[in-house]
Amino acid sequence: MADNERMSGAGIEGAEKLGDNAGELRESLRNKMESERKNYDKVGEVDNAKHEVERAFEKGHDARGNKARQPKQSAPAHKHPTKKATKSQKKVEYKKTLKSIQKNMNPAERAFSKIIHNPVVEATSEVAGKTVARPAALLAGSLAALILTTLVYIIAKYYGYVMSGFEWIGTFVVGWAIGLIIDWIRVEILGRKAGSV
Repeated sequence: MADNERMSGAGIEGAEKLGDNAGELRESLRNKMESERKNYDKVGEVDNAKHEVERAFEKGHDARGNKARQPKQSAPAHKHPTKKATKSQKKVEYKKTLKSIQKNMNPAERAFSKIIHNPVVEATSEVAGKTVARPAALLAGSLAALILTTLVYIIAKYYGYVMSGFEWIGTFVVGWAIGLIIDWIRVEILGRKAGSV
């Protein structure tokens, strides 16, 4: 019986130790939960403060509740419907601008400007720029003149021919005509403007 009492006493002591350990464990868990709850409350308080500040600014008040100063928007000027300038108005403005620019030029530049801005010269230049003086045609003519004249010169030198000087002009005209045809095909048939790929 003494053994039973000793075993039951040991069992009771073991149970008491287990109970004490469980109590300590429960207490440490409770402390951890409390500290985490406090941290969570702090985060919640910060979030609440952020939301309050945002709401205050949306209503037009600063964080202290005072009326926030917002930059004044300039009142839109009385809007008039925009009208397109007529040809005569454009022409008058063009002449005014041209005269004001020519006042700042030296006499030689002013004379040259008056010549090239003469209406007849400008009209001729516009027509030439849209037809015969196309950039692609001029580039093709120049490249053809350079390449073909070089080839003709090499061949003439090799076989002992004398060059007349017309070779450069002839090859430029051939290259220019080819460039004009290519430019016309590109714009008229394919519908691509200059500068588009």
